[in-house]
Amino acid sequence: MVKKRLGGFKNIHVAPLTGSTYGTPVKIEGAKSIEAELSYEQVQFYADNAIDYNDFVFNGGEGTLTISGLTIQEYNTLFGATVNAGGVLVKSTDVAPELAILFERNKLGSNFKTLYAIYAVKFAPPAISAQTLEGGVEEETVELTFTVRALEDASVFYMVDSETAPALQVTDWYSTVQKPETV
Repeated sequence: MVKKRLGGFKNIHVAPLTGSTYGTPVKIEGAKSIEAELSYEQVQFYADNAIDYNDFVFNGGEGTLTISGLTIQEYNTLFGATVNAGGVLVKSTDVAPELAILFERNKLGSNFKTLYAIYAVKFAPPAISAQTLEGGVEEETVELTFTVRALEDASVFYMVDSETAPALQVTDWYSTVQKPETV
């Protein structure tokens, strides 16, 4: 029986997308949570007093990635910010790169996992926030928002079950951005 209950979230990686080519995935430390909401617009057309066409059309998406913090290099990787002399300069003219997001979730009750690739996202720089210590330390996380679009071939995301996928595909998941061999 195939396990289907999922829990956990780890191994967040991003890979730059240039045209139709992905660069090498880079690990982003401190994965806390991810949520990607894909938007589908309902389309209905009527003829002869009845619905003669009914469908949903992909209309992009948006999401949130929560991580434990950001390094200076991650600012460059995620937002296109300038890194220089141990600092990062975020400018209103920065152009965030388009990236693929790769990650995994555990399949509960087994050693298997479900691997995910969201193909084309852009991140917005996070808000600047801080809070005083009041007798104890509370975790302060960074919440990143992103948009999702479809690739030219209409691909949006891909997920693979390590229980049934080819072993090489699973072991190479974080080496290259995977796409199905046949679509």
